[in-house]
Amino acid sequence: RLARLRELLAELPGAYWPDQYNNPDNTAGYASLAAELAVQLDHLDILVCSVGTGGHSAGIIGPLRRHWPALRLIGVDATGSTIFGQPARPRLMRGLGSSIHPRNVAYDAFDEVHWVGPAEAVDSCRALARGAFVSGGWSTGAAARVAAWASRVHPGAVVATVFPDGPHRYLGTVYDDDFTTAHGLDPSTAASRPVEIPHPHAAEAAGWARCTRVGDPLAAPAPQEESS
Repeated sequence: RLARLRELLAELPGAYWPDQYNNPDNTAGYASLAAELAVQLDHLDILVCSVGTGGHSAGIIGPLRRHWPALRLIGVDATGSTIFGQPARPRLMRGLGSSIHPRNVAYDAFDEVHWVGPAEAVDSCRALARGAFVSGGWSTGAAARVAAWASRVHPGAVVATVFPDGPHRYLGTVYDDDFTTAHGLDPSTAASRPVEIPHPHAAEAAGWARCTRVGDPLAAPAPQEESS
């Protein structure tokens, strides 16, 4: 499919492929969101962003770090996603994660990454709807869970996150008891804190996991100095 799209671009003069995963216009489109956050927040210590195409995290972290240079960025990925170097697996959650490596992801901007499982996302989505009357889908639940964790482990820090979607596409999944039961998503078993892994290749995240080593999985390894 991707090969055919590239052929069409070459064959059709003036053809345009939006390609949300690799098009820098995706990232540039979030400048207004960054400006809104900078105006509405007096200060920000930690920004939590779910990562799918990589556009919104890359598009807002640059402008916000010009306001707050010490701002930390936490990425939220899905279990089974290969974006940050984990093996690609079938994924139940949609809206975050990928089986490819999007070039819009600003790997060098992240301080850490969390992989969140569907049980944790469901639990957070339902808790938000129940307690705060805020509702969204998989990426909203995942980002909310990590943002709440960041607030607990960094007392006094100002933490912000972006909820990328609303609930309308998830009424038959996240908020449907038959669906969650059929897929073994029992909110009572959802992890309350992440498992720490030292490197994305050190262990495969089966549920909520955290890693403070973030790099581009496609980048060439640094050359090793020869010992004398």
